[in-house]
This record gives sequence, C-alpha cells and structure tokens, in this order.
Amino acid sequence: MLSLSFKAYQRKCLNHEHRGAHLPARIPMEDFVNRLENNQLIHLPTKGSLFTWSNRRDGNAYTQRRLDRSIYNQKCLDICSSLSCSTLLRHTSDHSPLLLDFGLTSIKSGAQFKFLKMWSLHEDCINLIRNTWNTSIFGCPMYILSYKLKILKQNLKTWNKNVFGNVHDHVSLAEQVVQTIHDHIDSSDPTNNLNQQKLDHINLDQALARQEAFWKEKSKTKWHIEGDRNATYFHRLAKIKPRPALFPPSEVVT
Repeated sequence: MLSLSFKAYQRKCLNHEHRGAHLPARIPMEDFVNRLENNQLIHLPTKGSLFTWSNRRDGNAYTQRRLDRSIYNQKCLDICSSLSCSTLLRHTSDHSPLLLDFGLTSIKSGAQFKFLKMWSLHEDCINLIRNTWNTSIFGCPMYILSYKLKILKQNLKTWNKNVFGNVHDHVSLAEQVVQTIHDHIDSSDPTNNLNQQKLDHINLDQALARQEAFWKEKSKTKWHIEGDRNATYFHRLAKIKPRPALFPPSEVVT
C-alpha cells in the first residue's frame, strides 16, 4: 500500500512539473518512477522555481519542465542533521543550477583515558597509585589486574579534578603571587620578604614544569631541552595539524 501511494505521488508530481503544449512521454516517466521505487530513492523537495529547464522558444512551442532534481536514500538521511535543495538563477544555461545544503550529524564520543606524565611531577601522585595498588582484590590474576586498573583510572580522574587541578590556572595564580611579592618588596623593606619570594619562585617553577610537560606530551614531540621553557613552542606545535609531504622522500634533493 505504501509503495503504491509513493508511486502515485511520484506520477502526480511528474505530471505537474510540466508546462507546454506537448506532454512528456508516459513510458520514460513510469520508468523513472519505477527506478526510484526499486532503489528506495526519495525525491528531495526543492525550494524556488518549480521548473528547472526551458527550451527558450517562442509562442506555443515554449516548454518548461522540472528535469533537474535531487534524490537521496535512507543512509544519506541518517547521517545528515539537515538537508535542503533550492534552485538558483538560470542565466546562460537552459537549466537552473541546484544548490544542495546539508549538515552532517556530529557524534561525540568520550575522550579516551590516558595517564599524563605531568601527574608524576606532583608529590601525591605516587602515593595515590601505591594506595590504590595495595587494595585487596580477590580473584584470578588477570581479574585482579583488570579491576585494579579500573579503580586506578577512576581515582586518577577524581584526583586530577579535585587535587591536581588545571595546570594553566596554577601557572597564572603562581605568576600573580610572584608579582605581588615583587611589588611588596619594591615598596617596603625587602629583607623580611626574601624567604617568601624564594618559596613563591619555587612554586612558579613547579607550575611551569607541569605546564611544559602537558604541552610536550600533547604535541607528541620528543624534542626537549632540559631547563628551557618551551611551553609556547609546544603549544604552537600541538595546534598544527600534520600535513602530507609535497614530495616523496625519494624525490627530495639534499
């Protein structure tokens, strides 16, 4: 019943998509409808001009028809969040251009868990791992290993959120503290604040080291100069998408 209704609808559309003295041939129209039905193709309604073709003749010979159309299947509909078709201005051609506008459905998946090297720079990280690994689990060795890794993963996520925190926020806060103590030293007796200044600089160095480790691991580079602050370099490198080589290695002249 659905297929008959679909075919009747298509014939009705085709009959109304013609203007002129001579009707289009019936057999090609039915063949076109049958092909759409057999391949489960659907006509996409088009906005704009009803007729997409004109023979540009004068008088009774003038004919207009919808010869251009967009069709799609169910798979196309599943991956598109929006889908529309519209006609553009017909200028030098007999046919009106069609503009197909569509948006793909974005599927977001959770980020894969990965142990970050910067966590090892925190003094509490090794204690968290040791305490988690000392948890008593009963079962076969593979089950114990798998379950302990699962617990460690959850504990690291919680610890990273509540204790370790955002490395960039820590750097900004440490820089503000150092700047404050510098301003205080400049405006008063520096002898009473030198020890605090040293402690603040140590905290800033630790925050910068964690930030540098974060960008280094994110950029997936092995190049590193110990003692040099390369956070800006690693940040820039992490944002550069890899590009294919313009020439194969065999064609590069050195």
